[in-house]
Amino acid sequence: MFGGLGGTEFLVIILIAIFLWGPDKLPKALASLRRFISKARNMASNAAADLSREIGTDIRPEDLNPKTFVRKHILTEEDQEMLTSPLKSTMRDLQDGTKPLKEGLTDATRDIESTRRSVNRGSITREANGTNGANGSGTTAAEPAAERGRDRAASFDDVT
Repeated sequence: MFGGLGGTEFLVIILIAIFLWGPDKLPKALASLRRFISKARNMASNAAADLSREIGTDIRPEDLNPKTFVRKHILTEEDQEMLTSPLKSTMRDLQDGTKPLKEGLTDATRDIESTRRSVNRGSITREANGTNGANGSGTTAAEPAAERGRDRAASFDDVT
């Protein structure tokens, strides 16, 4: 709504302002805030104009970021290309070198996803048929292992 403020946040700010200054002093406080913001903007634009006049180039407030300033007002296009070309070639080499790894990971992810889907489909099919195992007997391969685990646990309990 207002520079990242939502309706609720704006309403809370208004309510706090009413509680702090009261409904009778709030218009005067808002007017002085507006004057302060206007003066701050004028000071910033005057500073940018003074800096532009001193340097001899047109500078806008967004150009005051050091990276932008150097790139726009100090370096020529040839200088920028000379500085960025090794980085671009290194980045290209890294992308080419990691491309097989990325493709391998994509293939592995695709295989895992298809396996998961087939397992899910198989369990849904077994539930629909009313069977729990592949042989249709109602037992799975995991059940004998679980029974063996119980037998081992029982024998361990007998020993202790």
